Amino acid sequence: MSSDTAEGTITPVRRWLVERVAYYVEMAPEDIDPAVRLTRYGMSSIYALSFCGDIEERYDIEVDATLAWDYPTVEAIAGYVMTLLDRPAEDPEERPETTH
Repeated sequence: MSSDTAEGTITPVRRWLVERVAYYVEMAPEDIDPAVRLTRYGMSSIYALSFCGDIEERYDIEVDATLAWDYPTVEAIAGYVMTLLDRPAEDPEERPETTH
């Protein structure tokens, strides 16, 4: 059994990430190796920031602007995103009150 199968939804996450990287570096998704550093494909800092925004929007999570440097491959980013998606939702009782 592959690690993708064992980890459940990491494959769709990884696939989507590969597609986004391919878009930014103007390559075919099948030419993106998830284990290769994004900088090897020419991912610029501006594209990396846009990529972070794409991830936040797609998965409704917050990621640091340094994500592509902290997790330099699609494989690493997919693993990190999965840890965020596996976290339980914030308990509304623990949220600080906001004033309007």
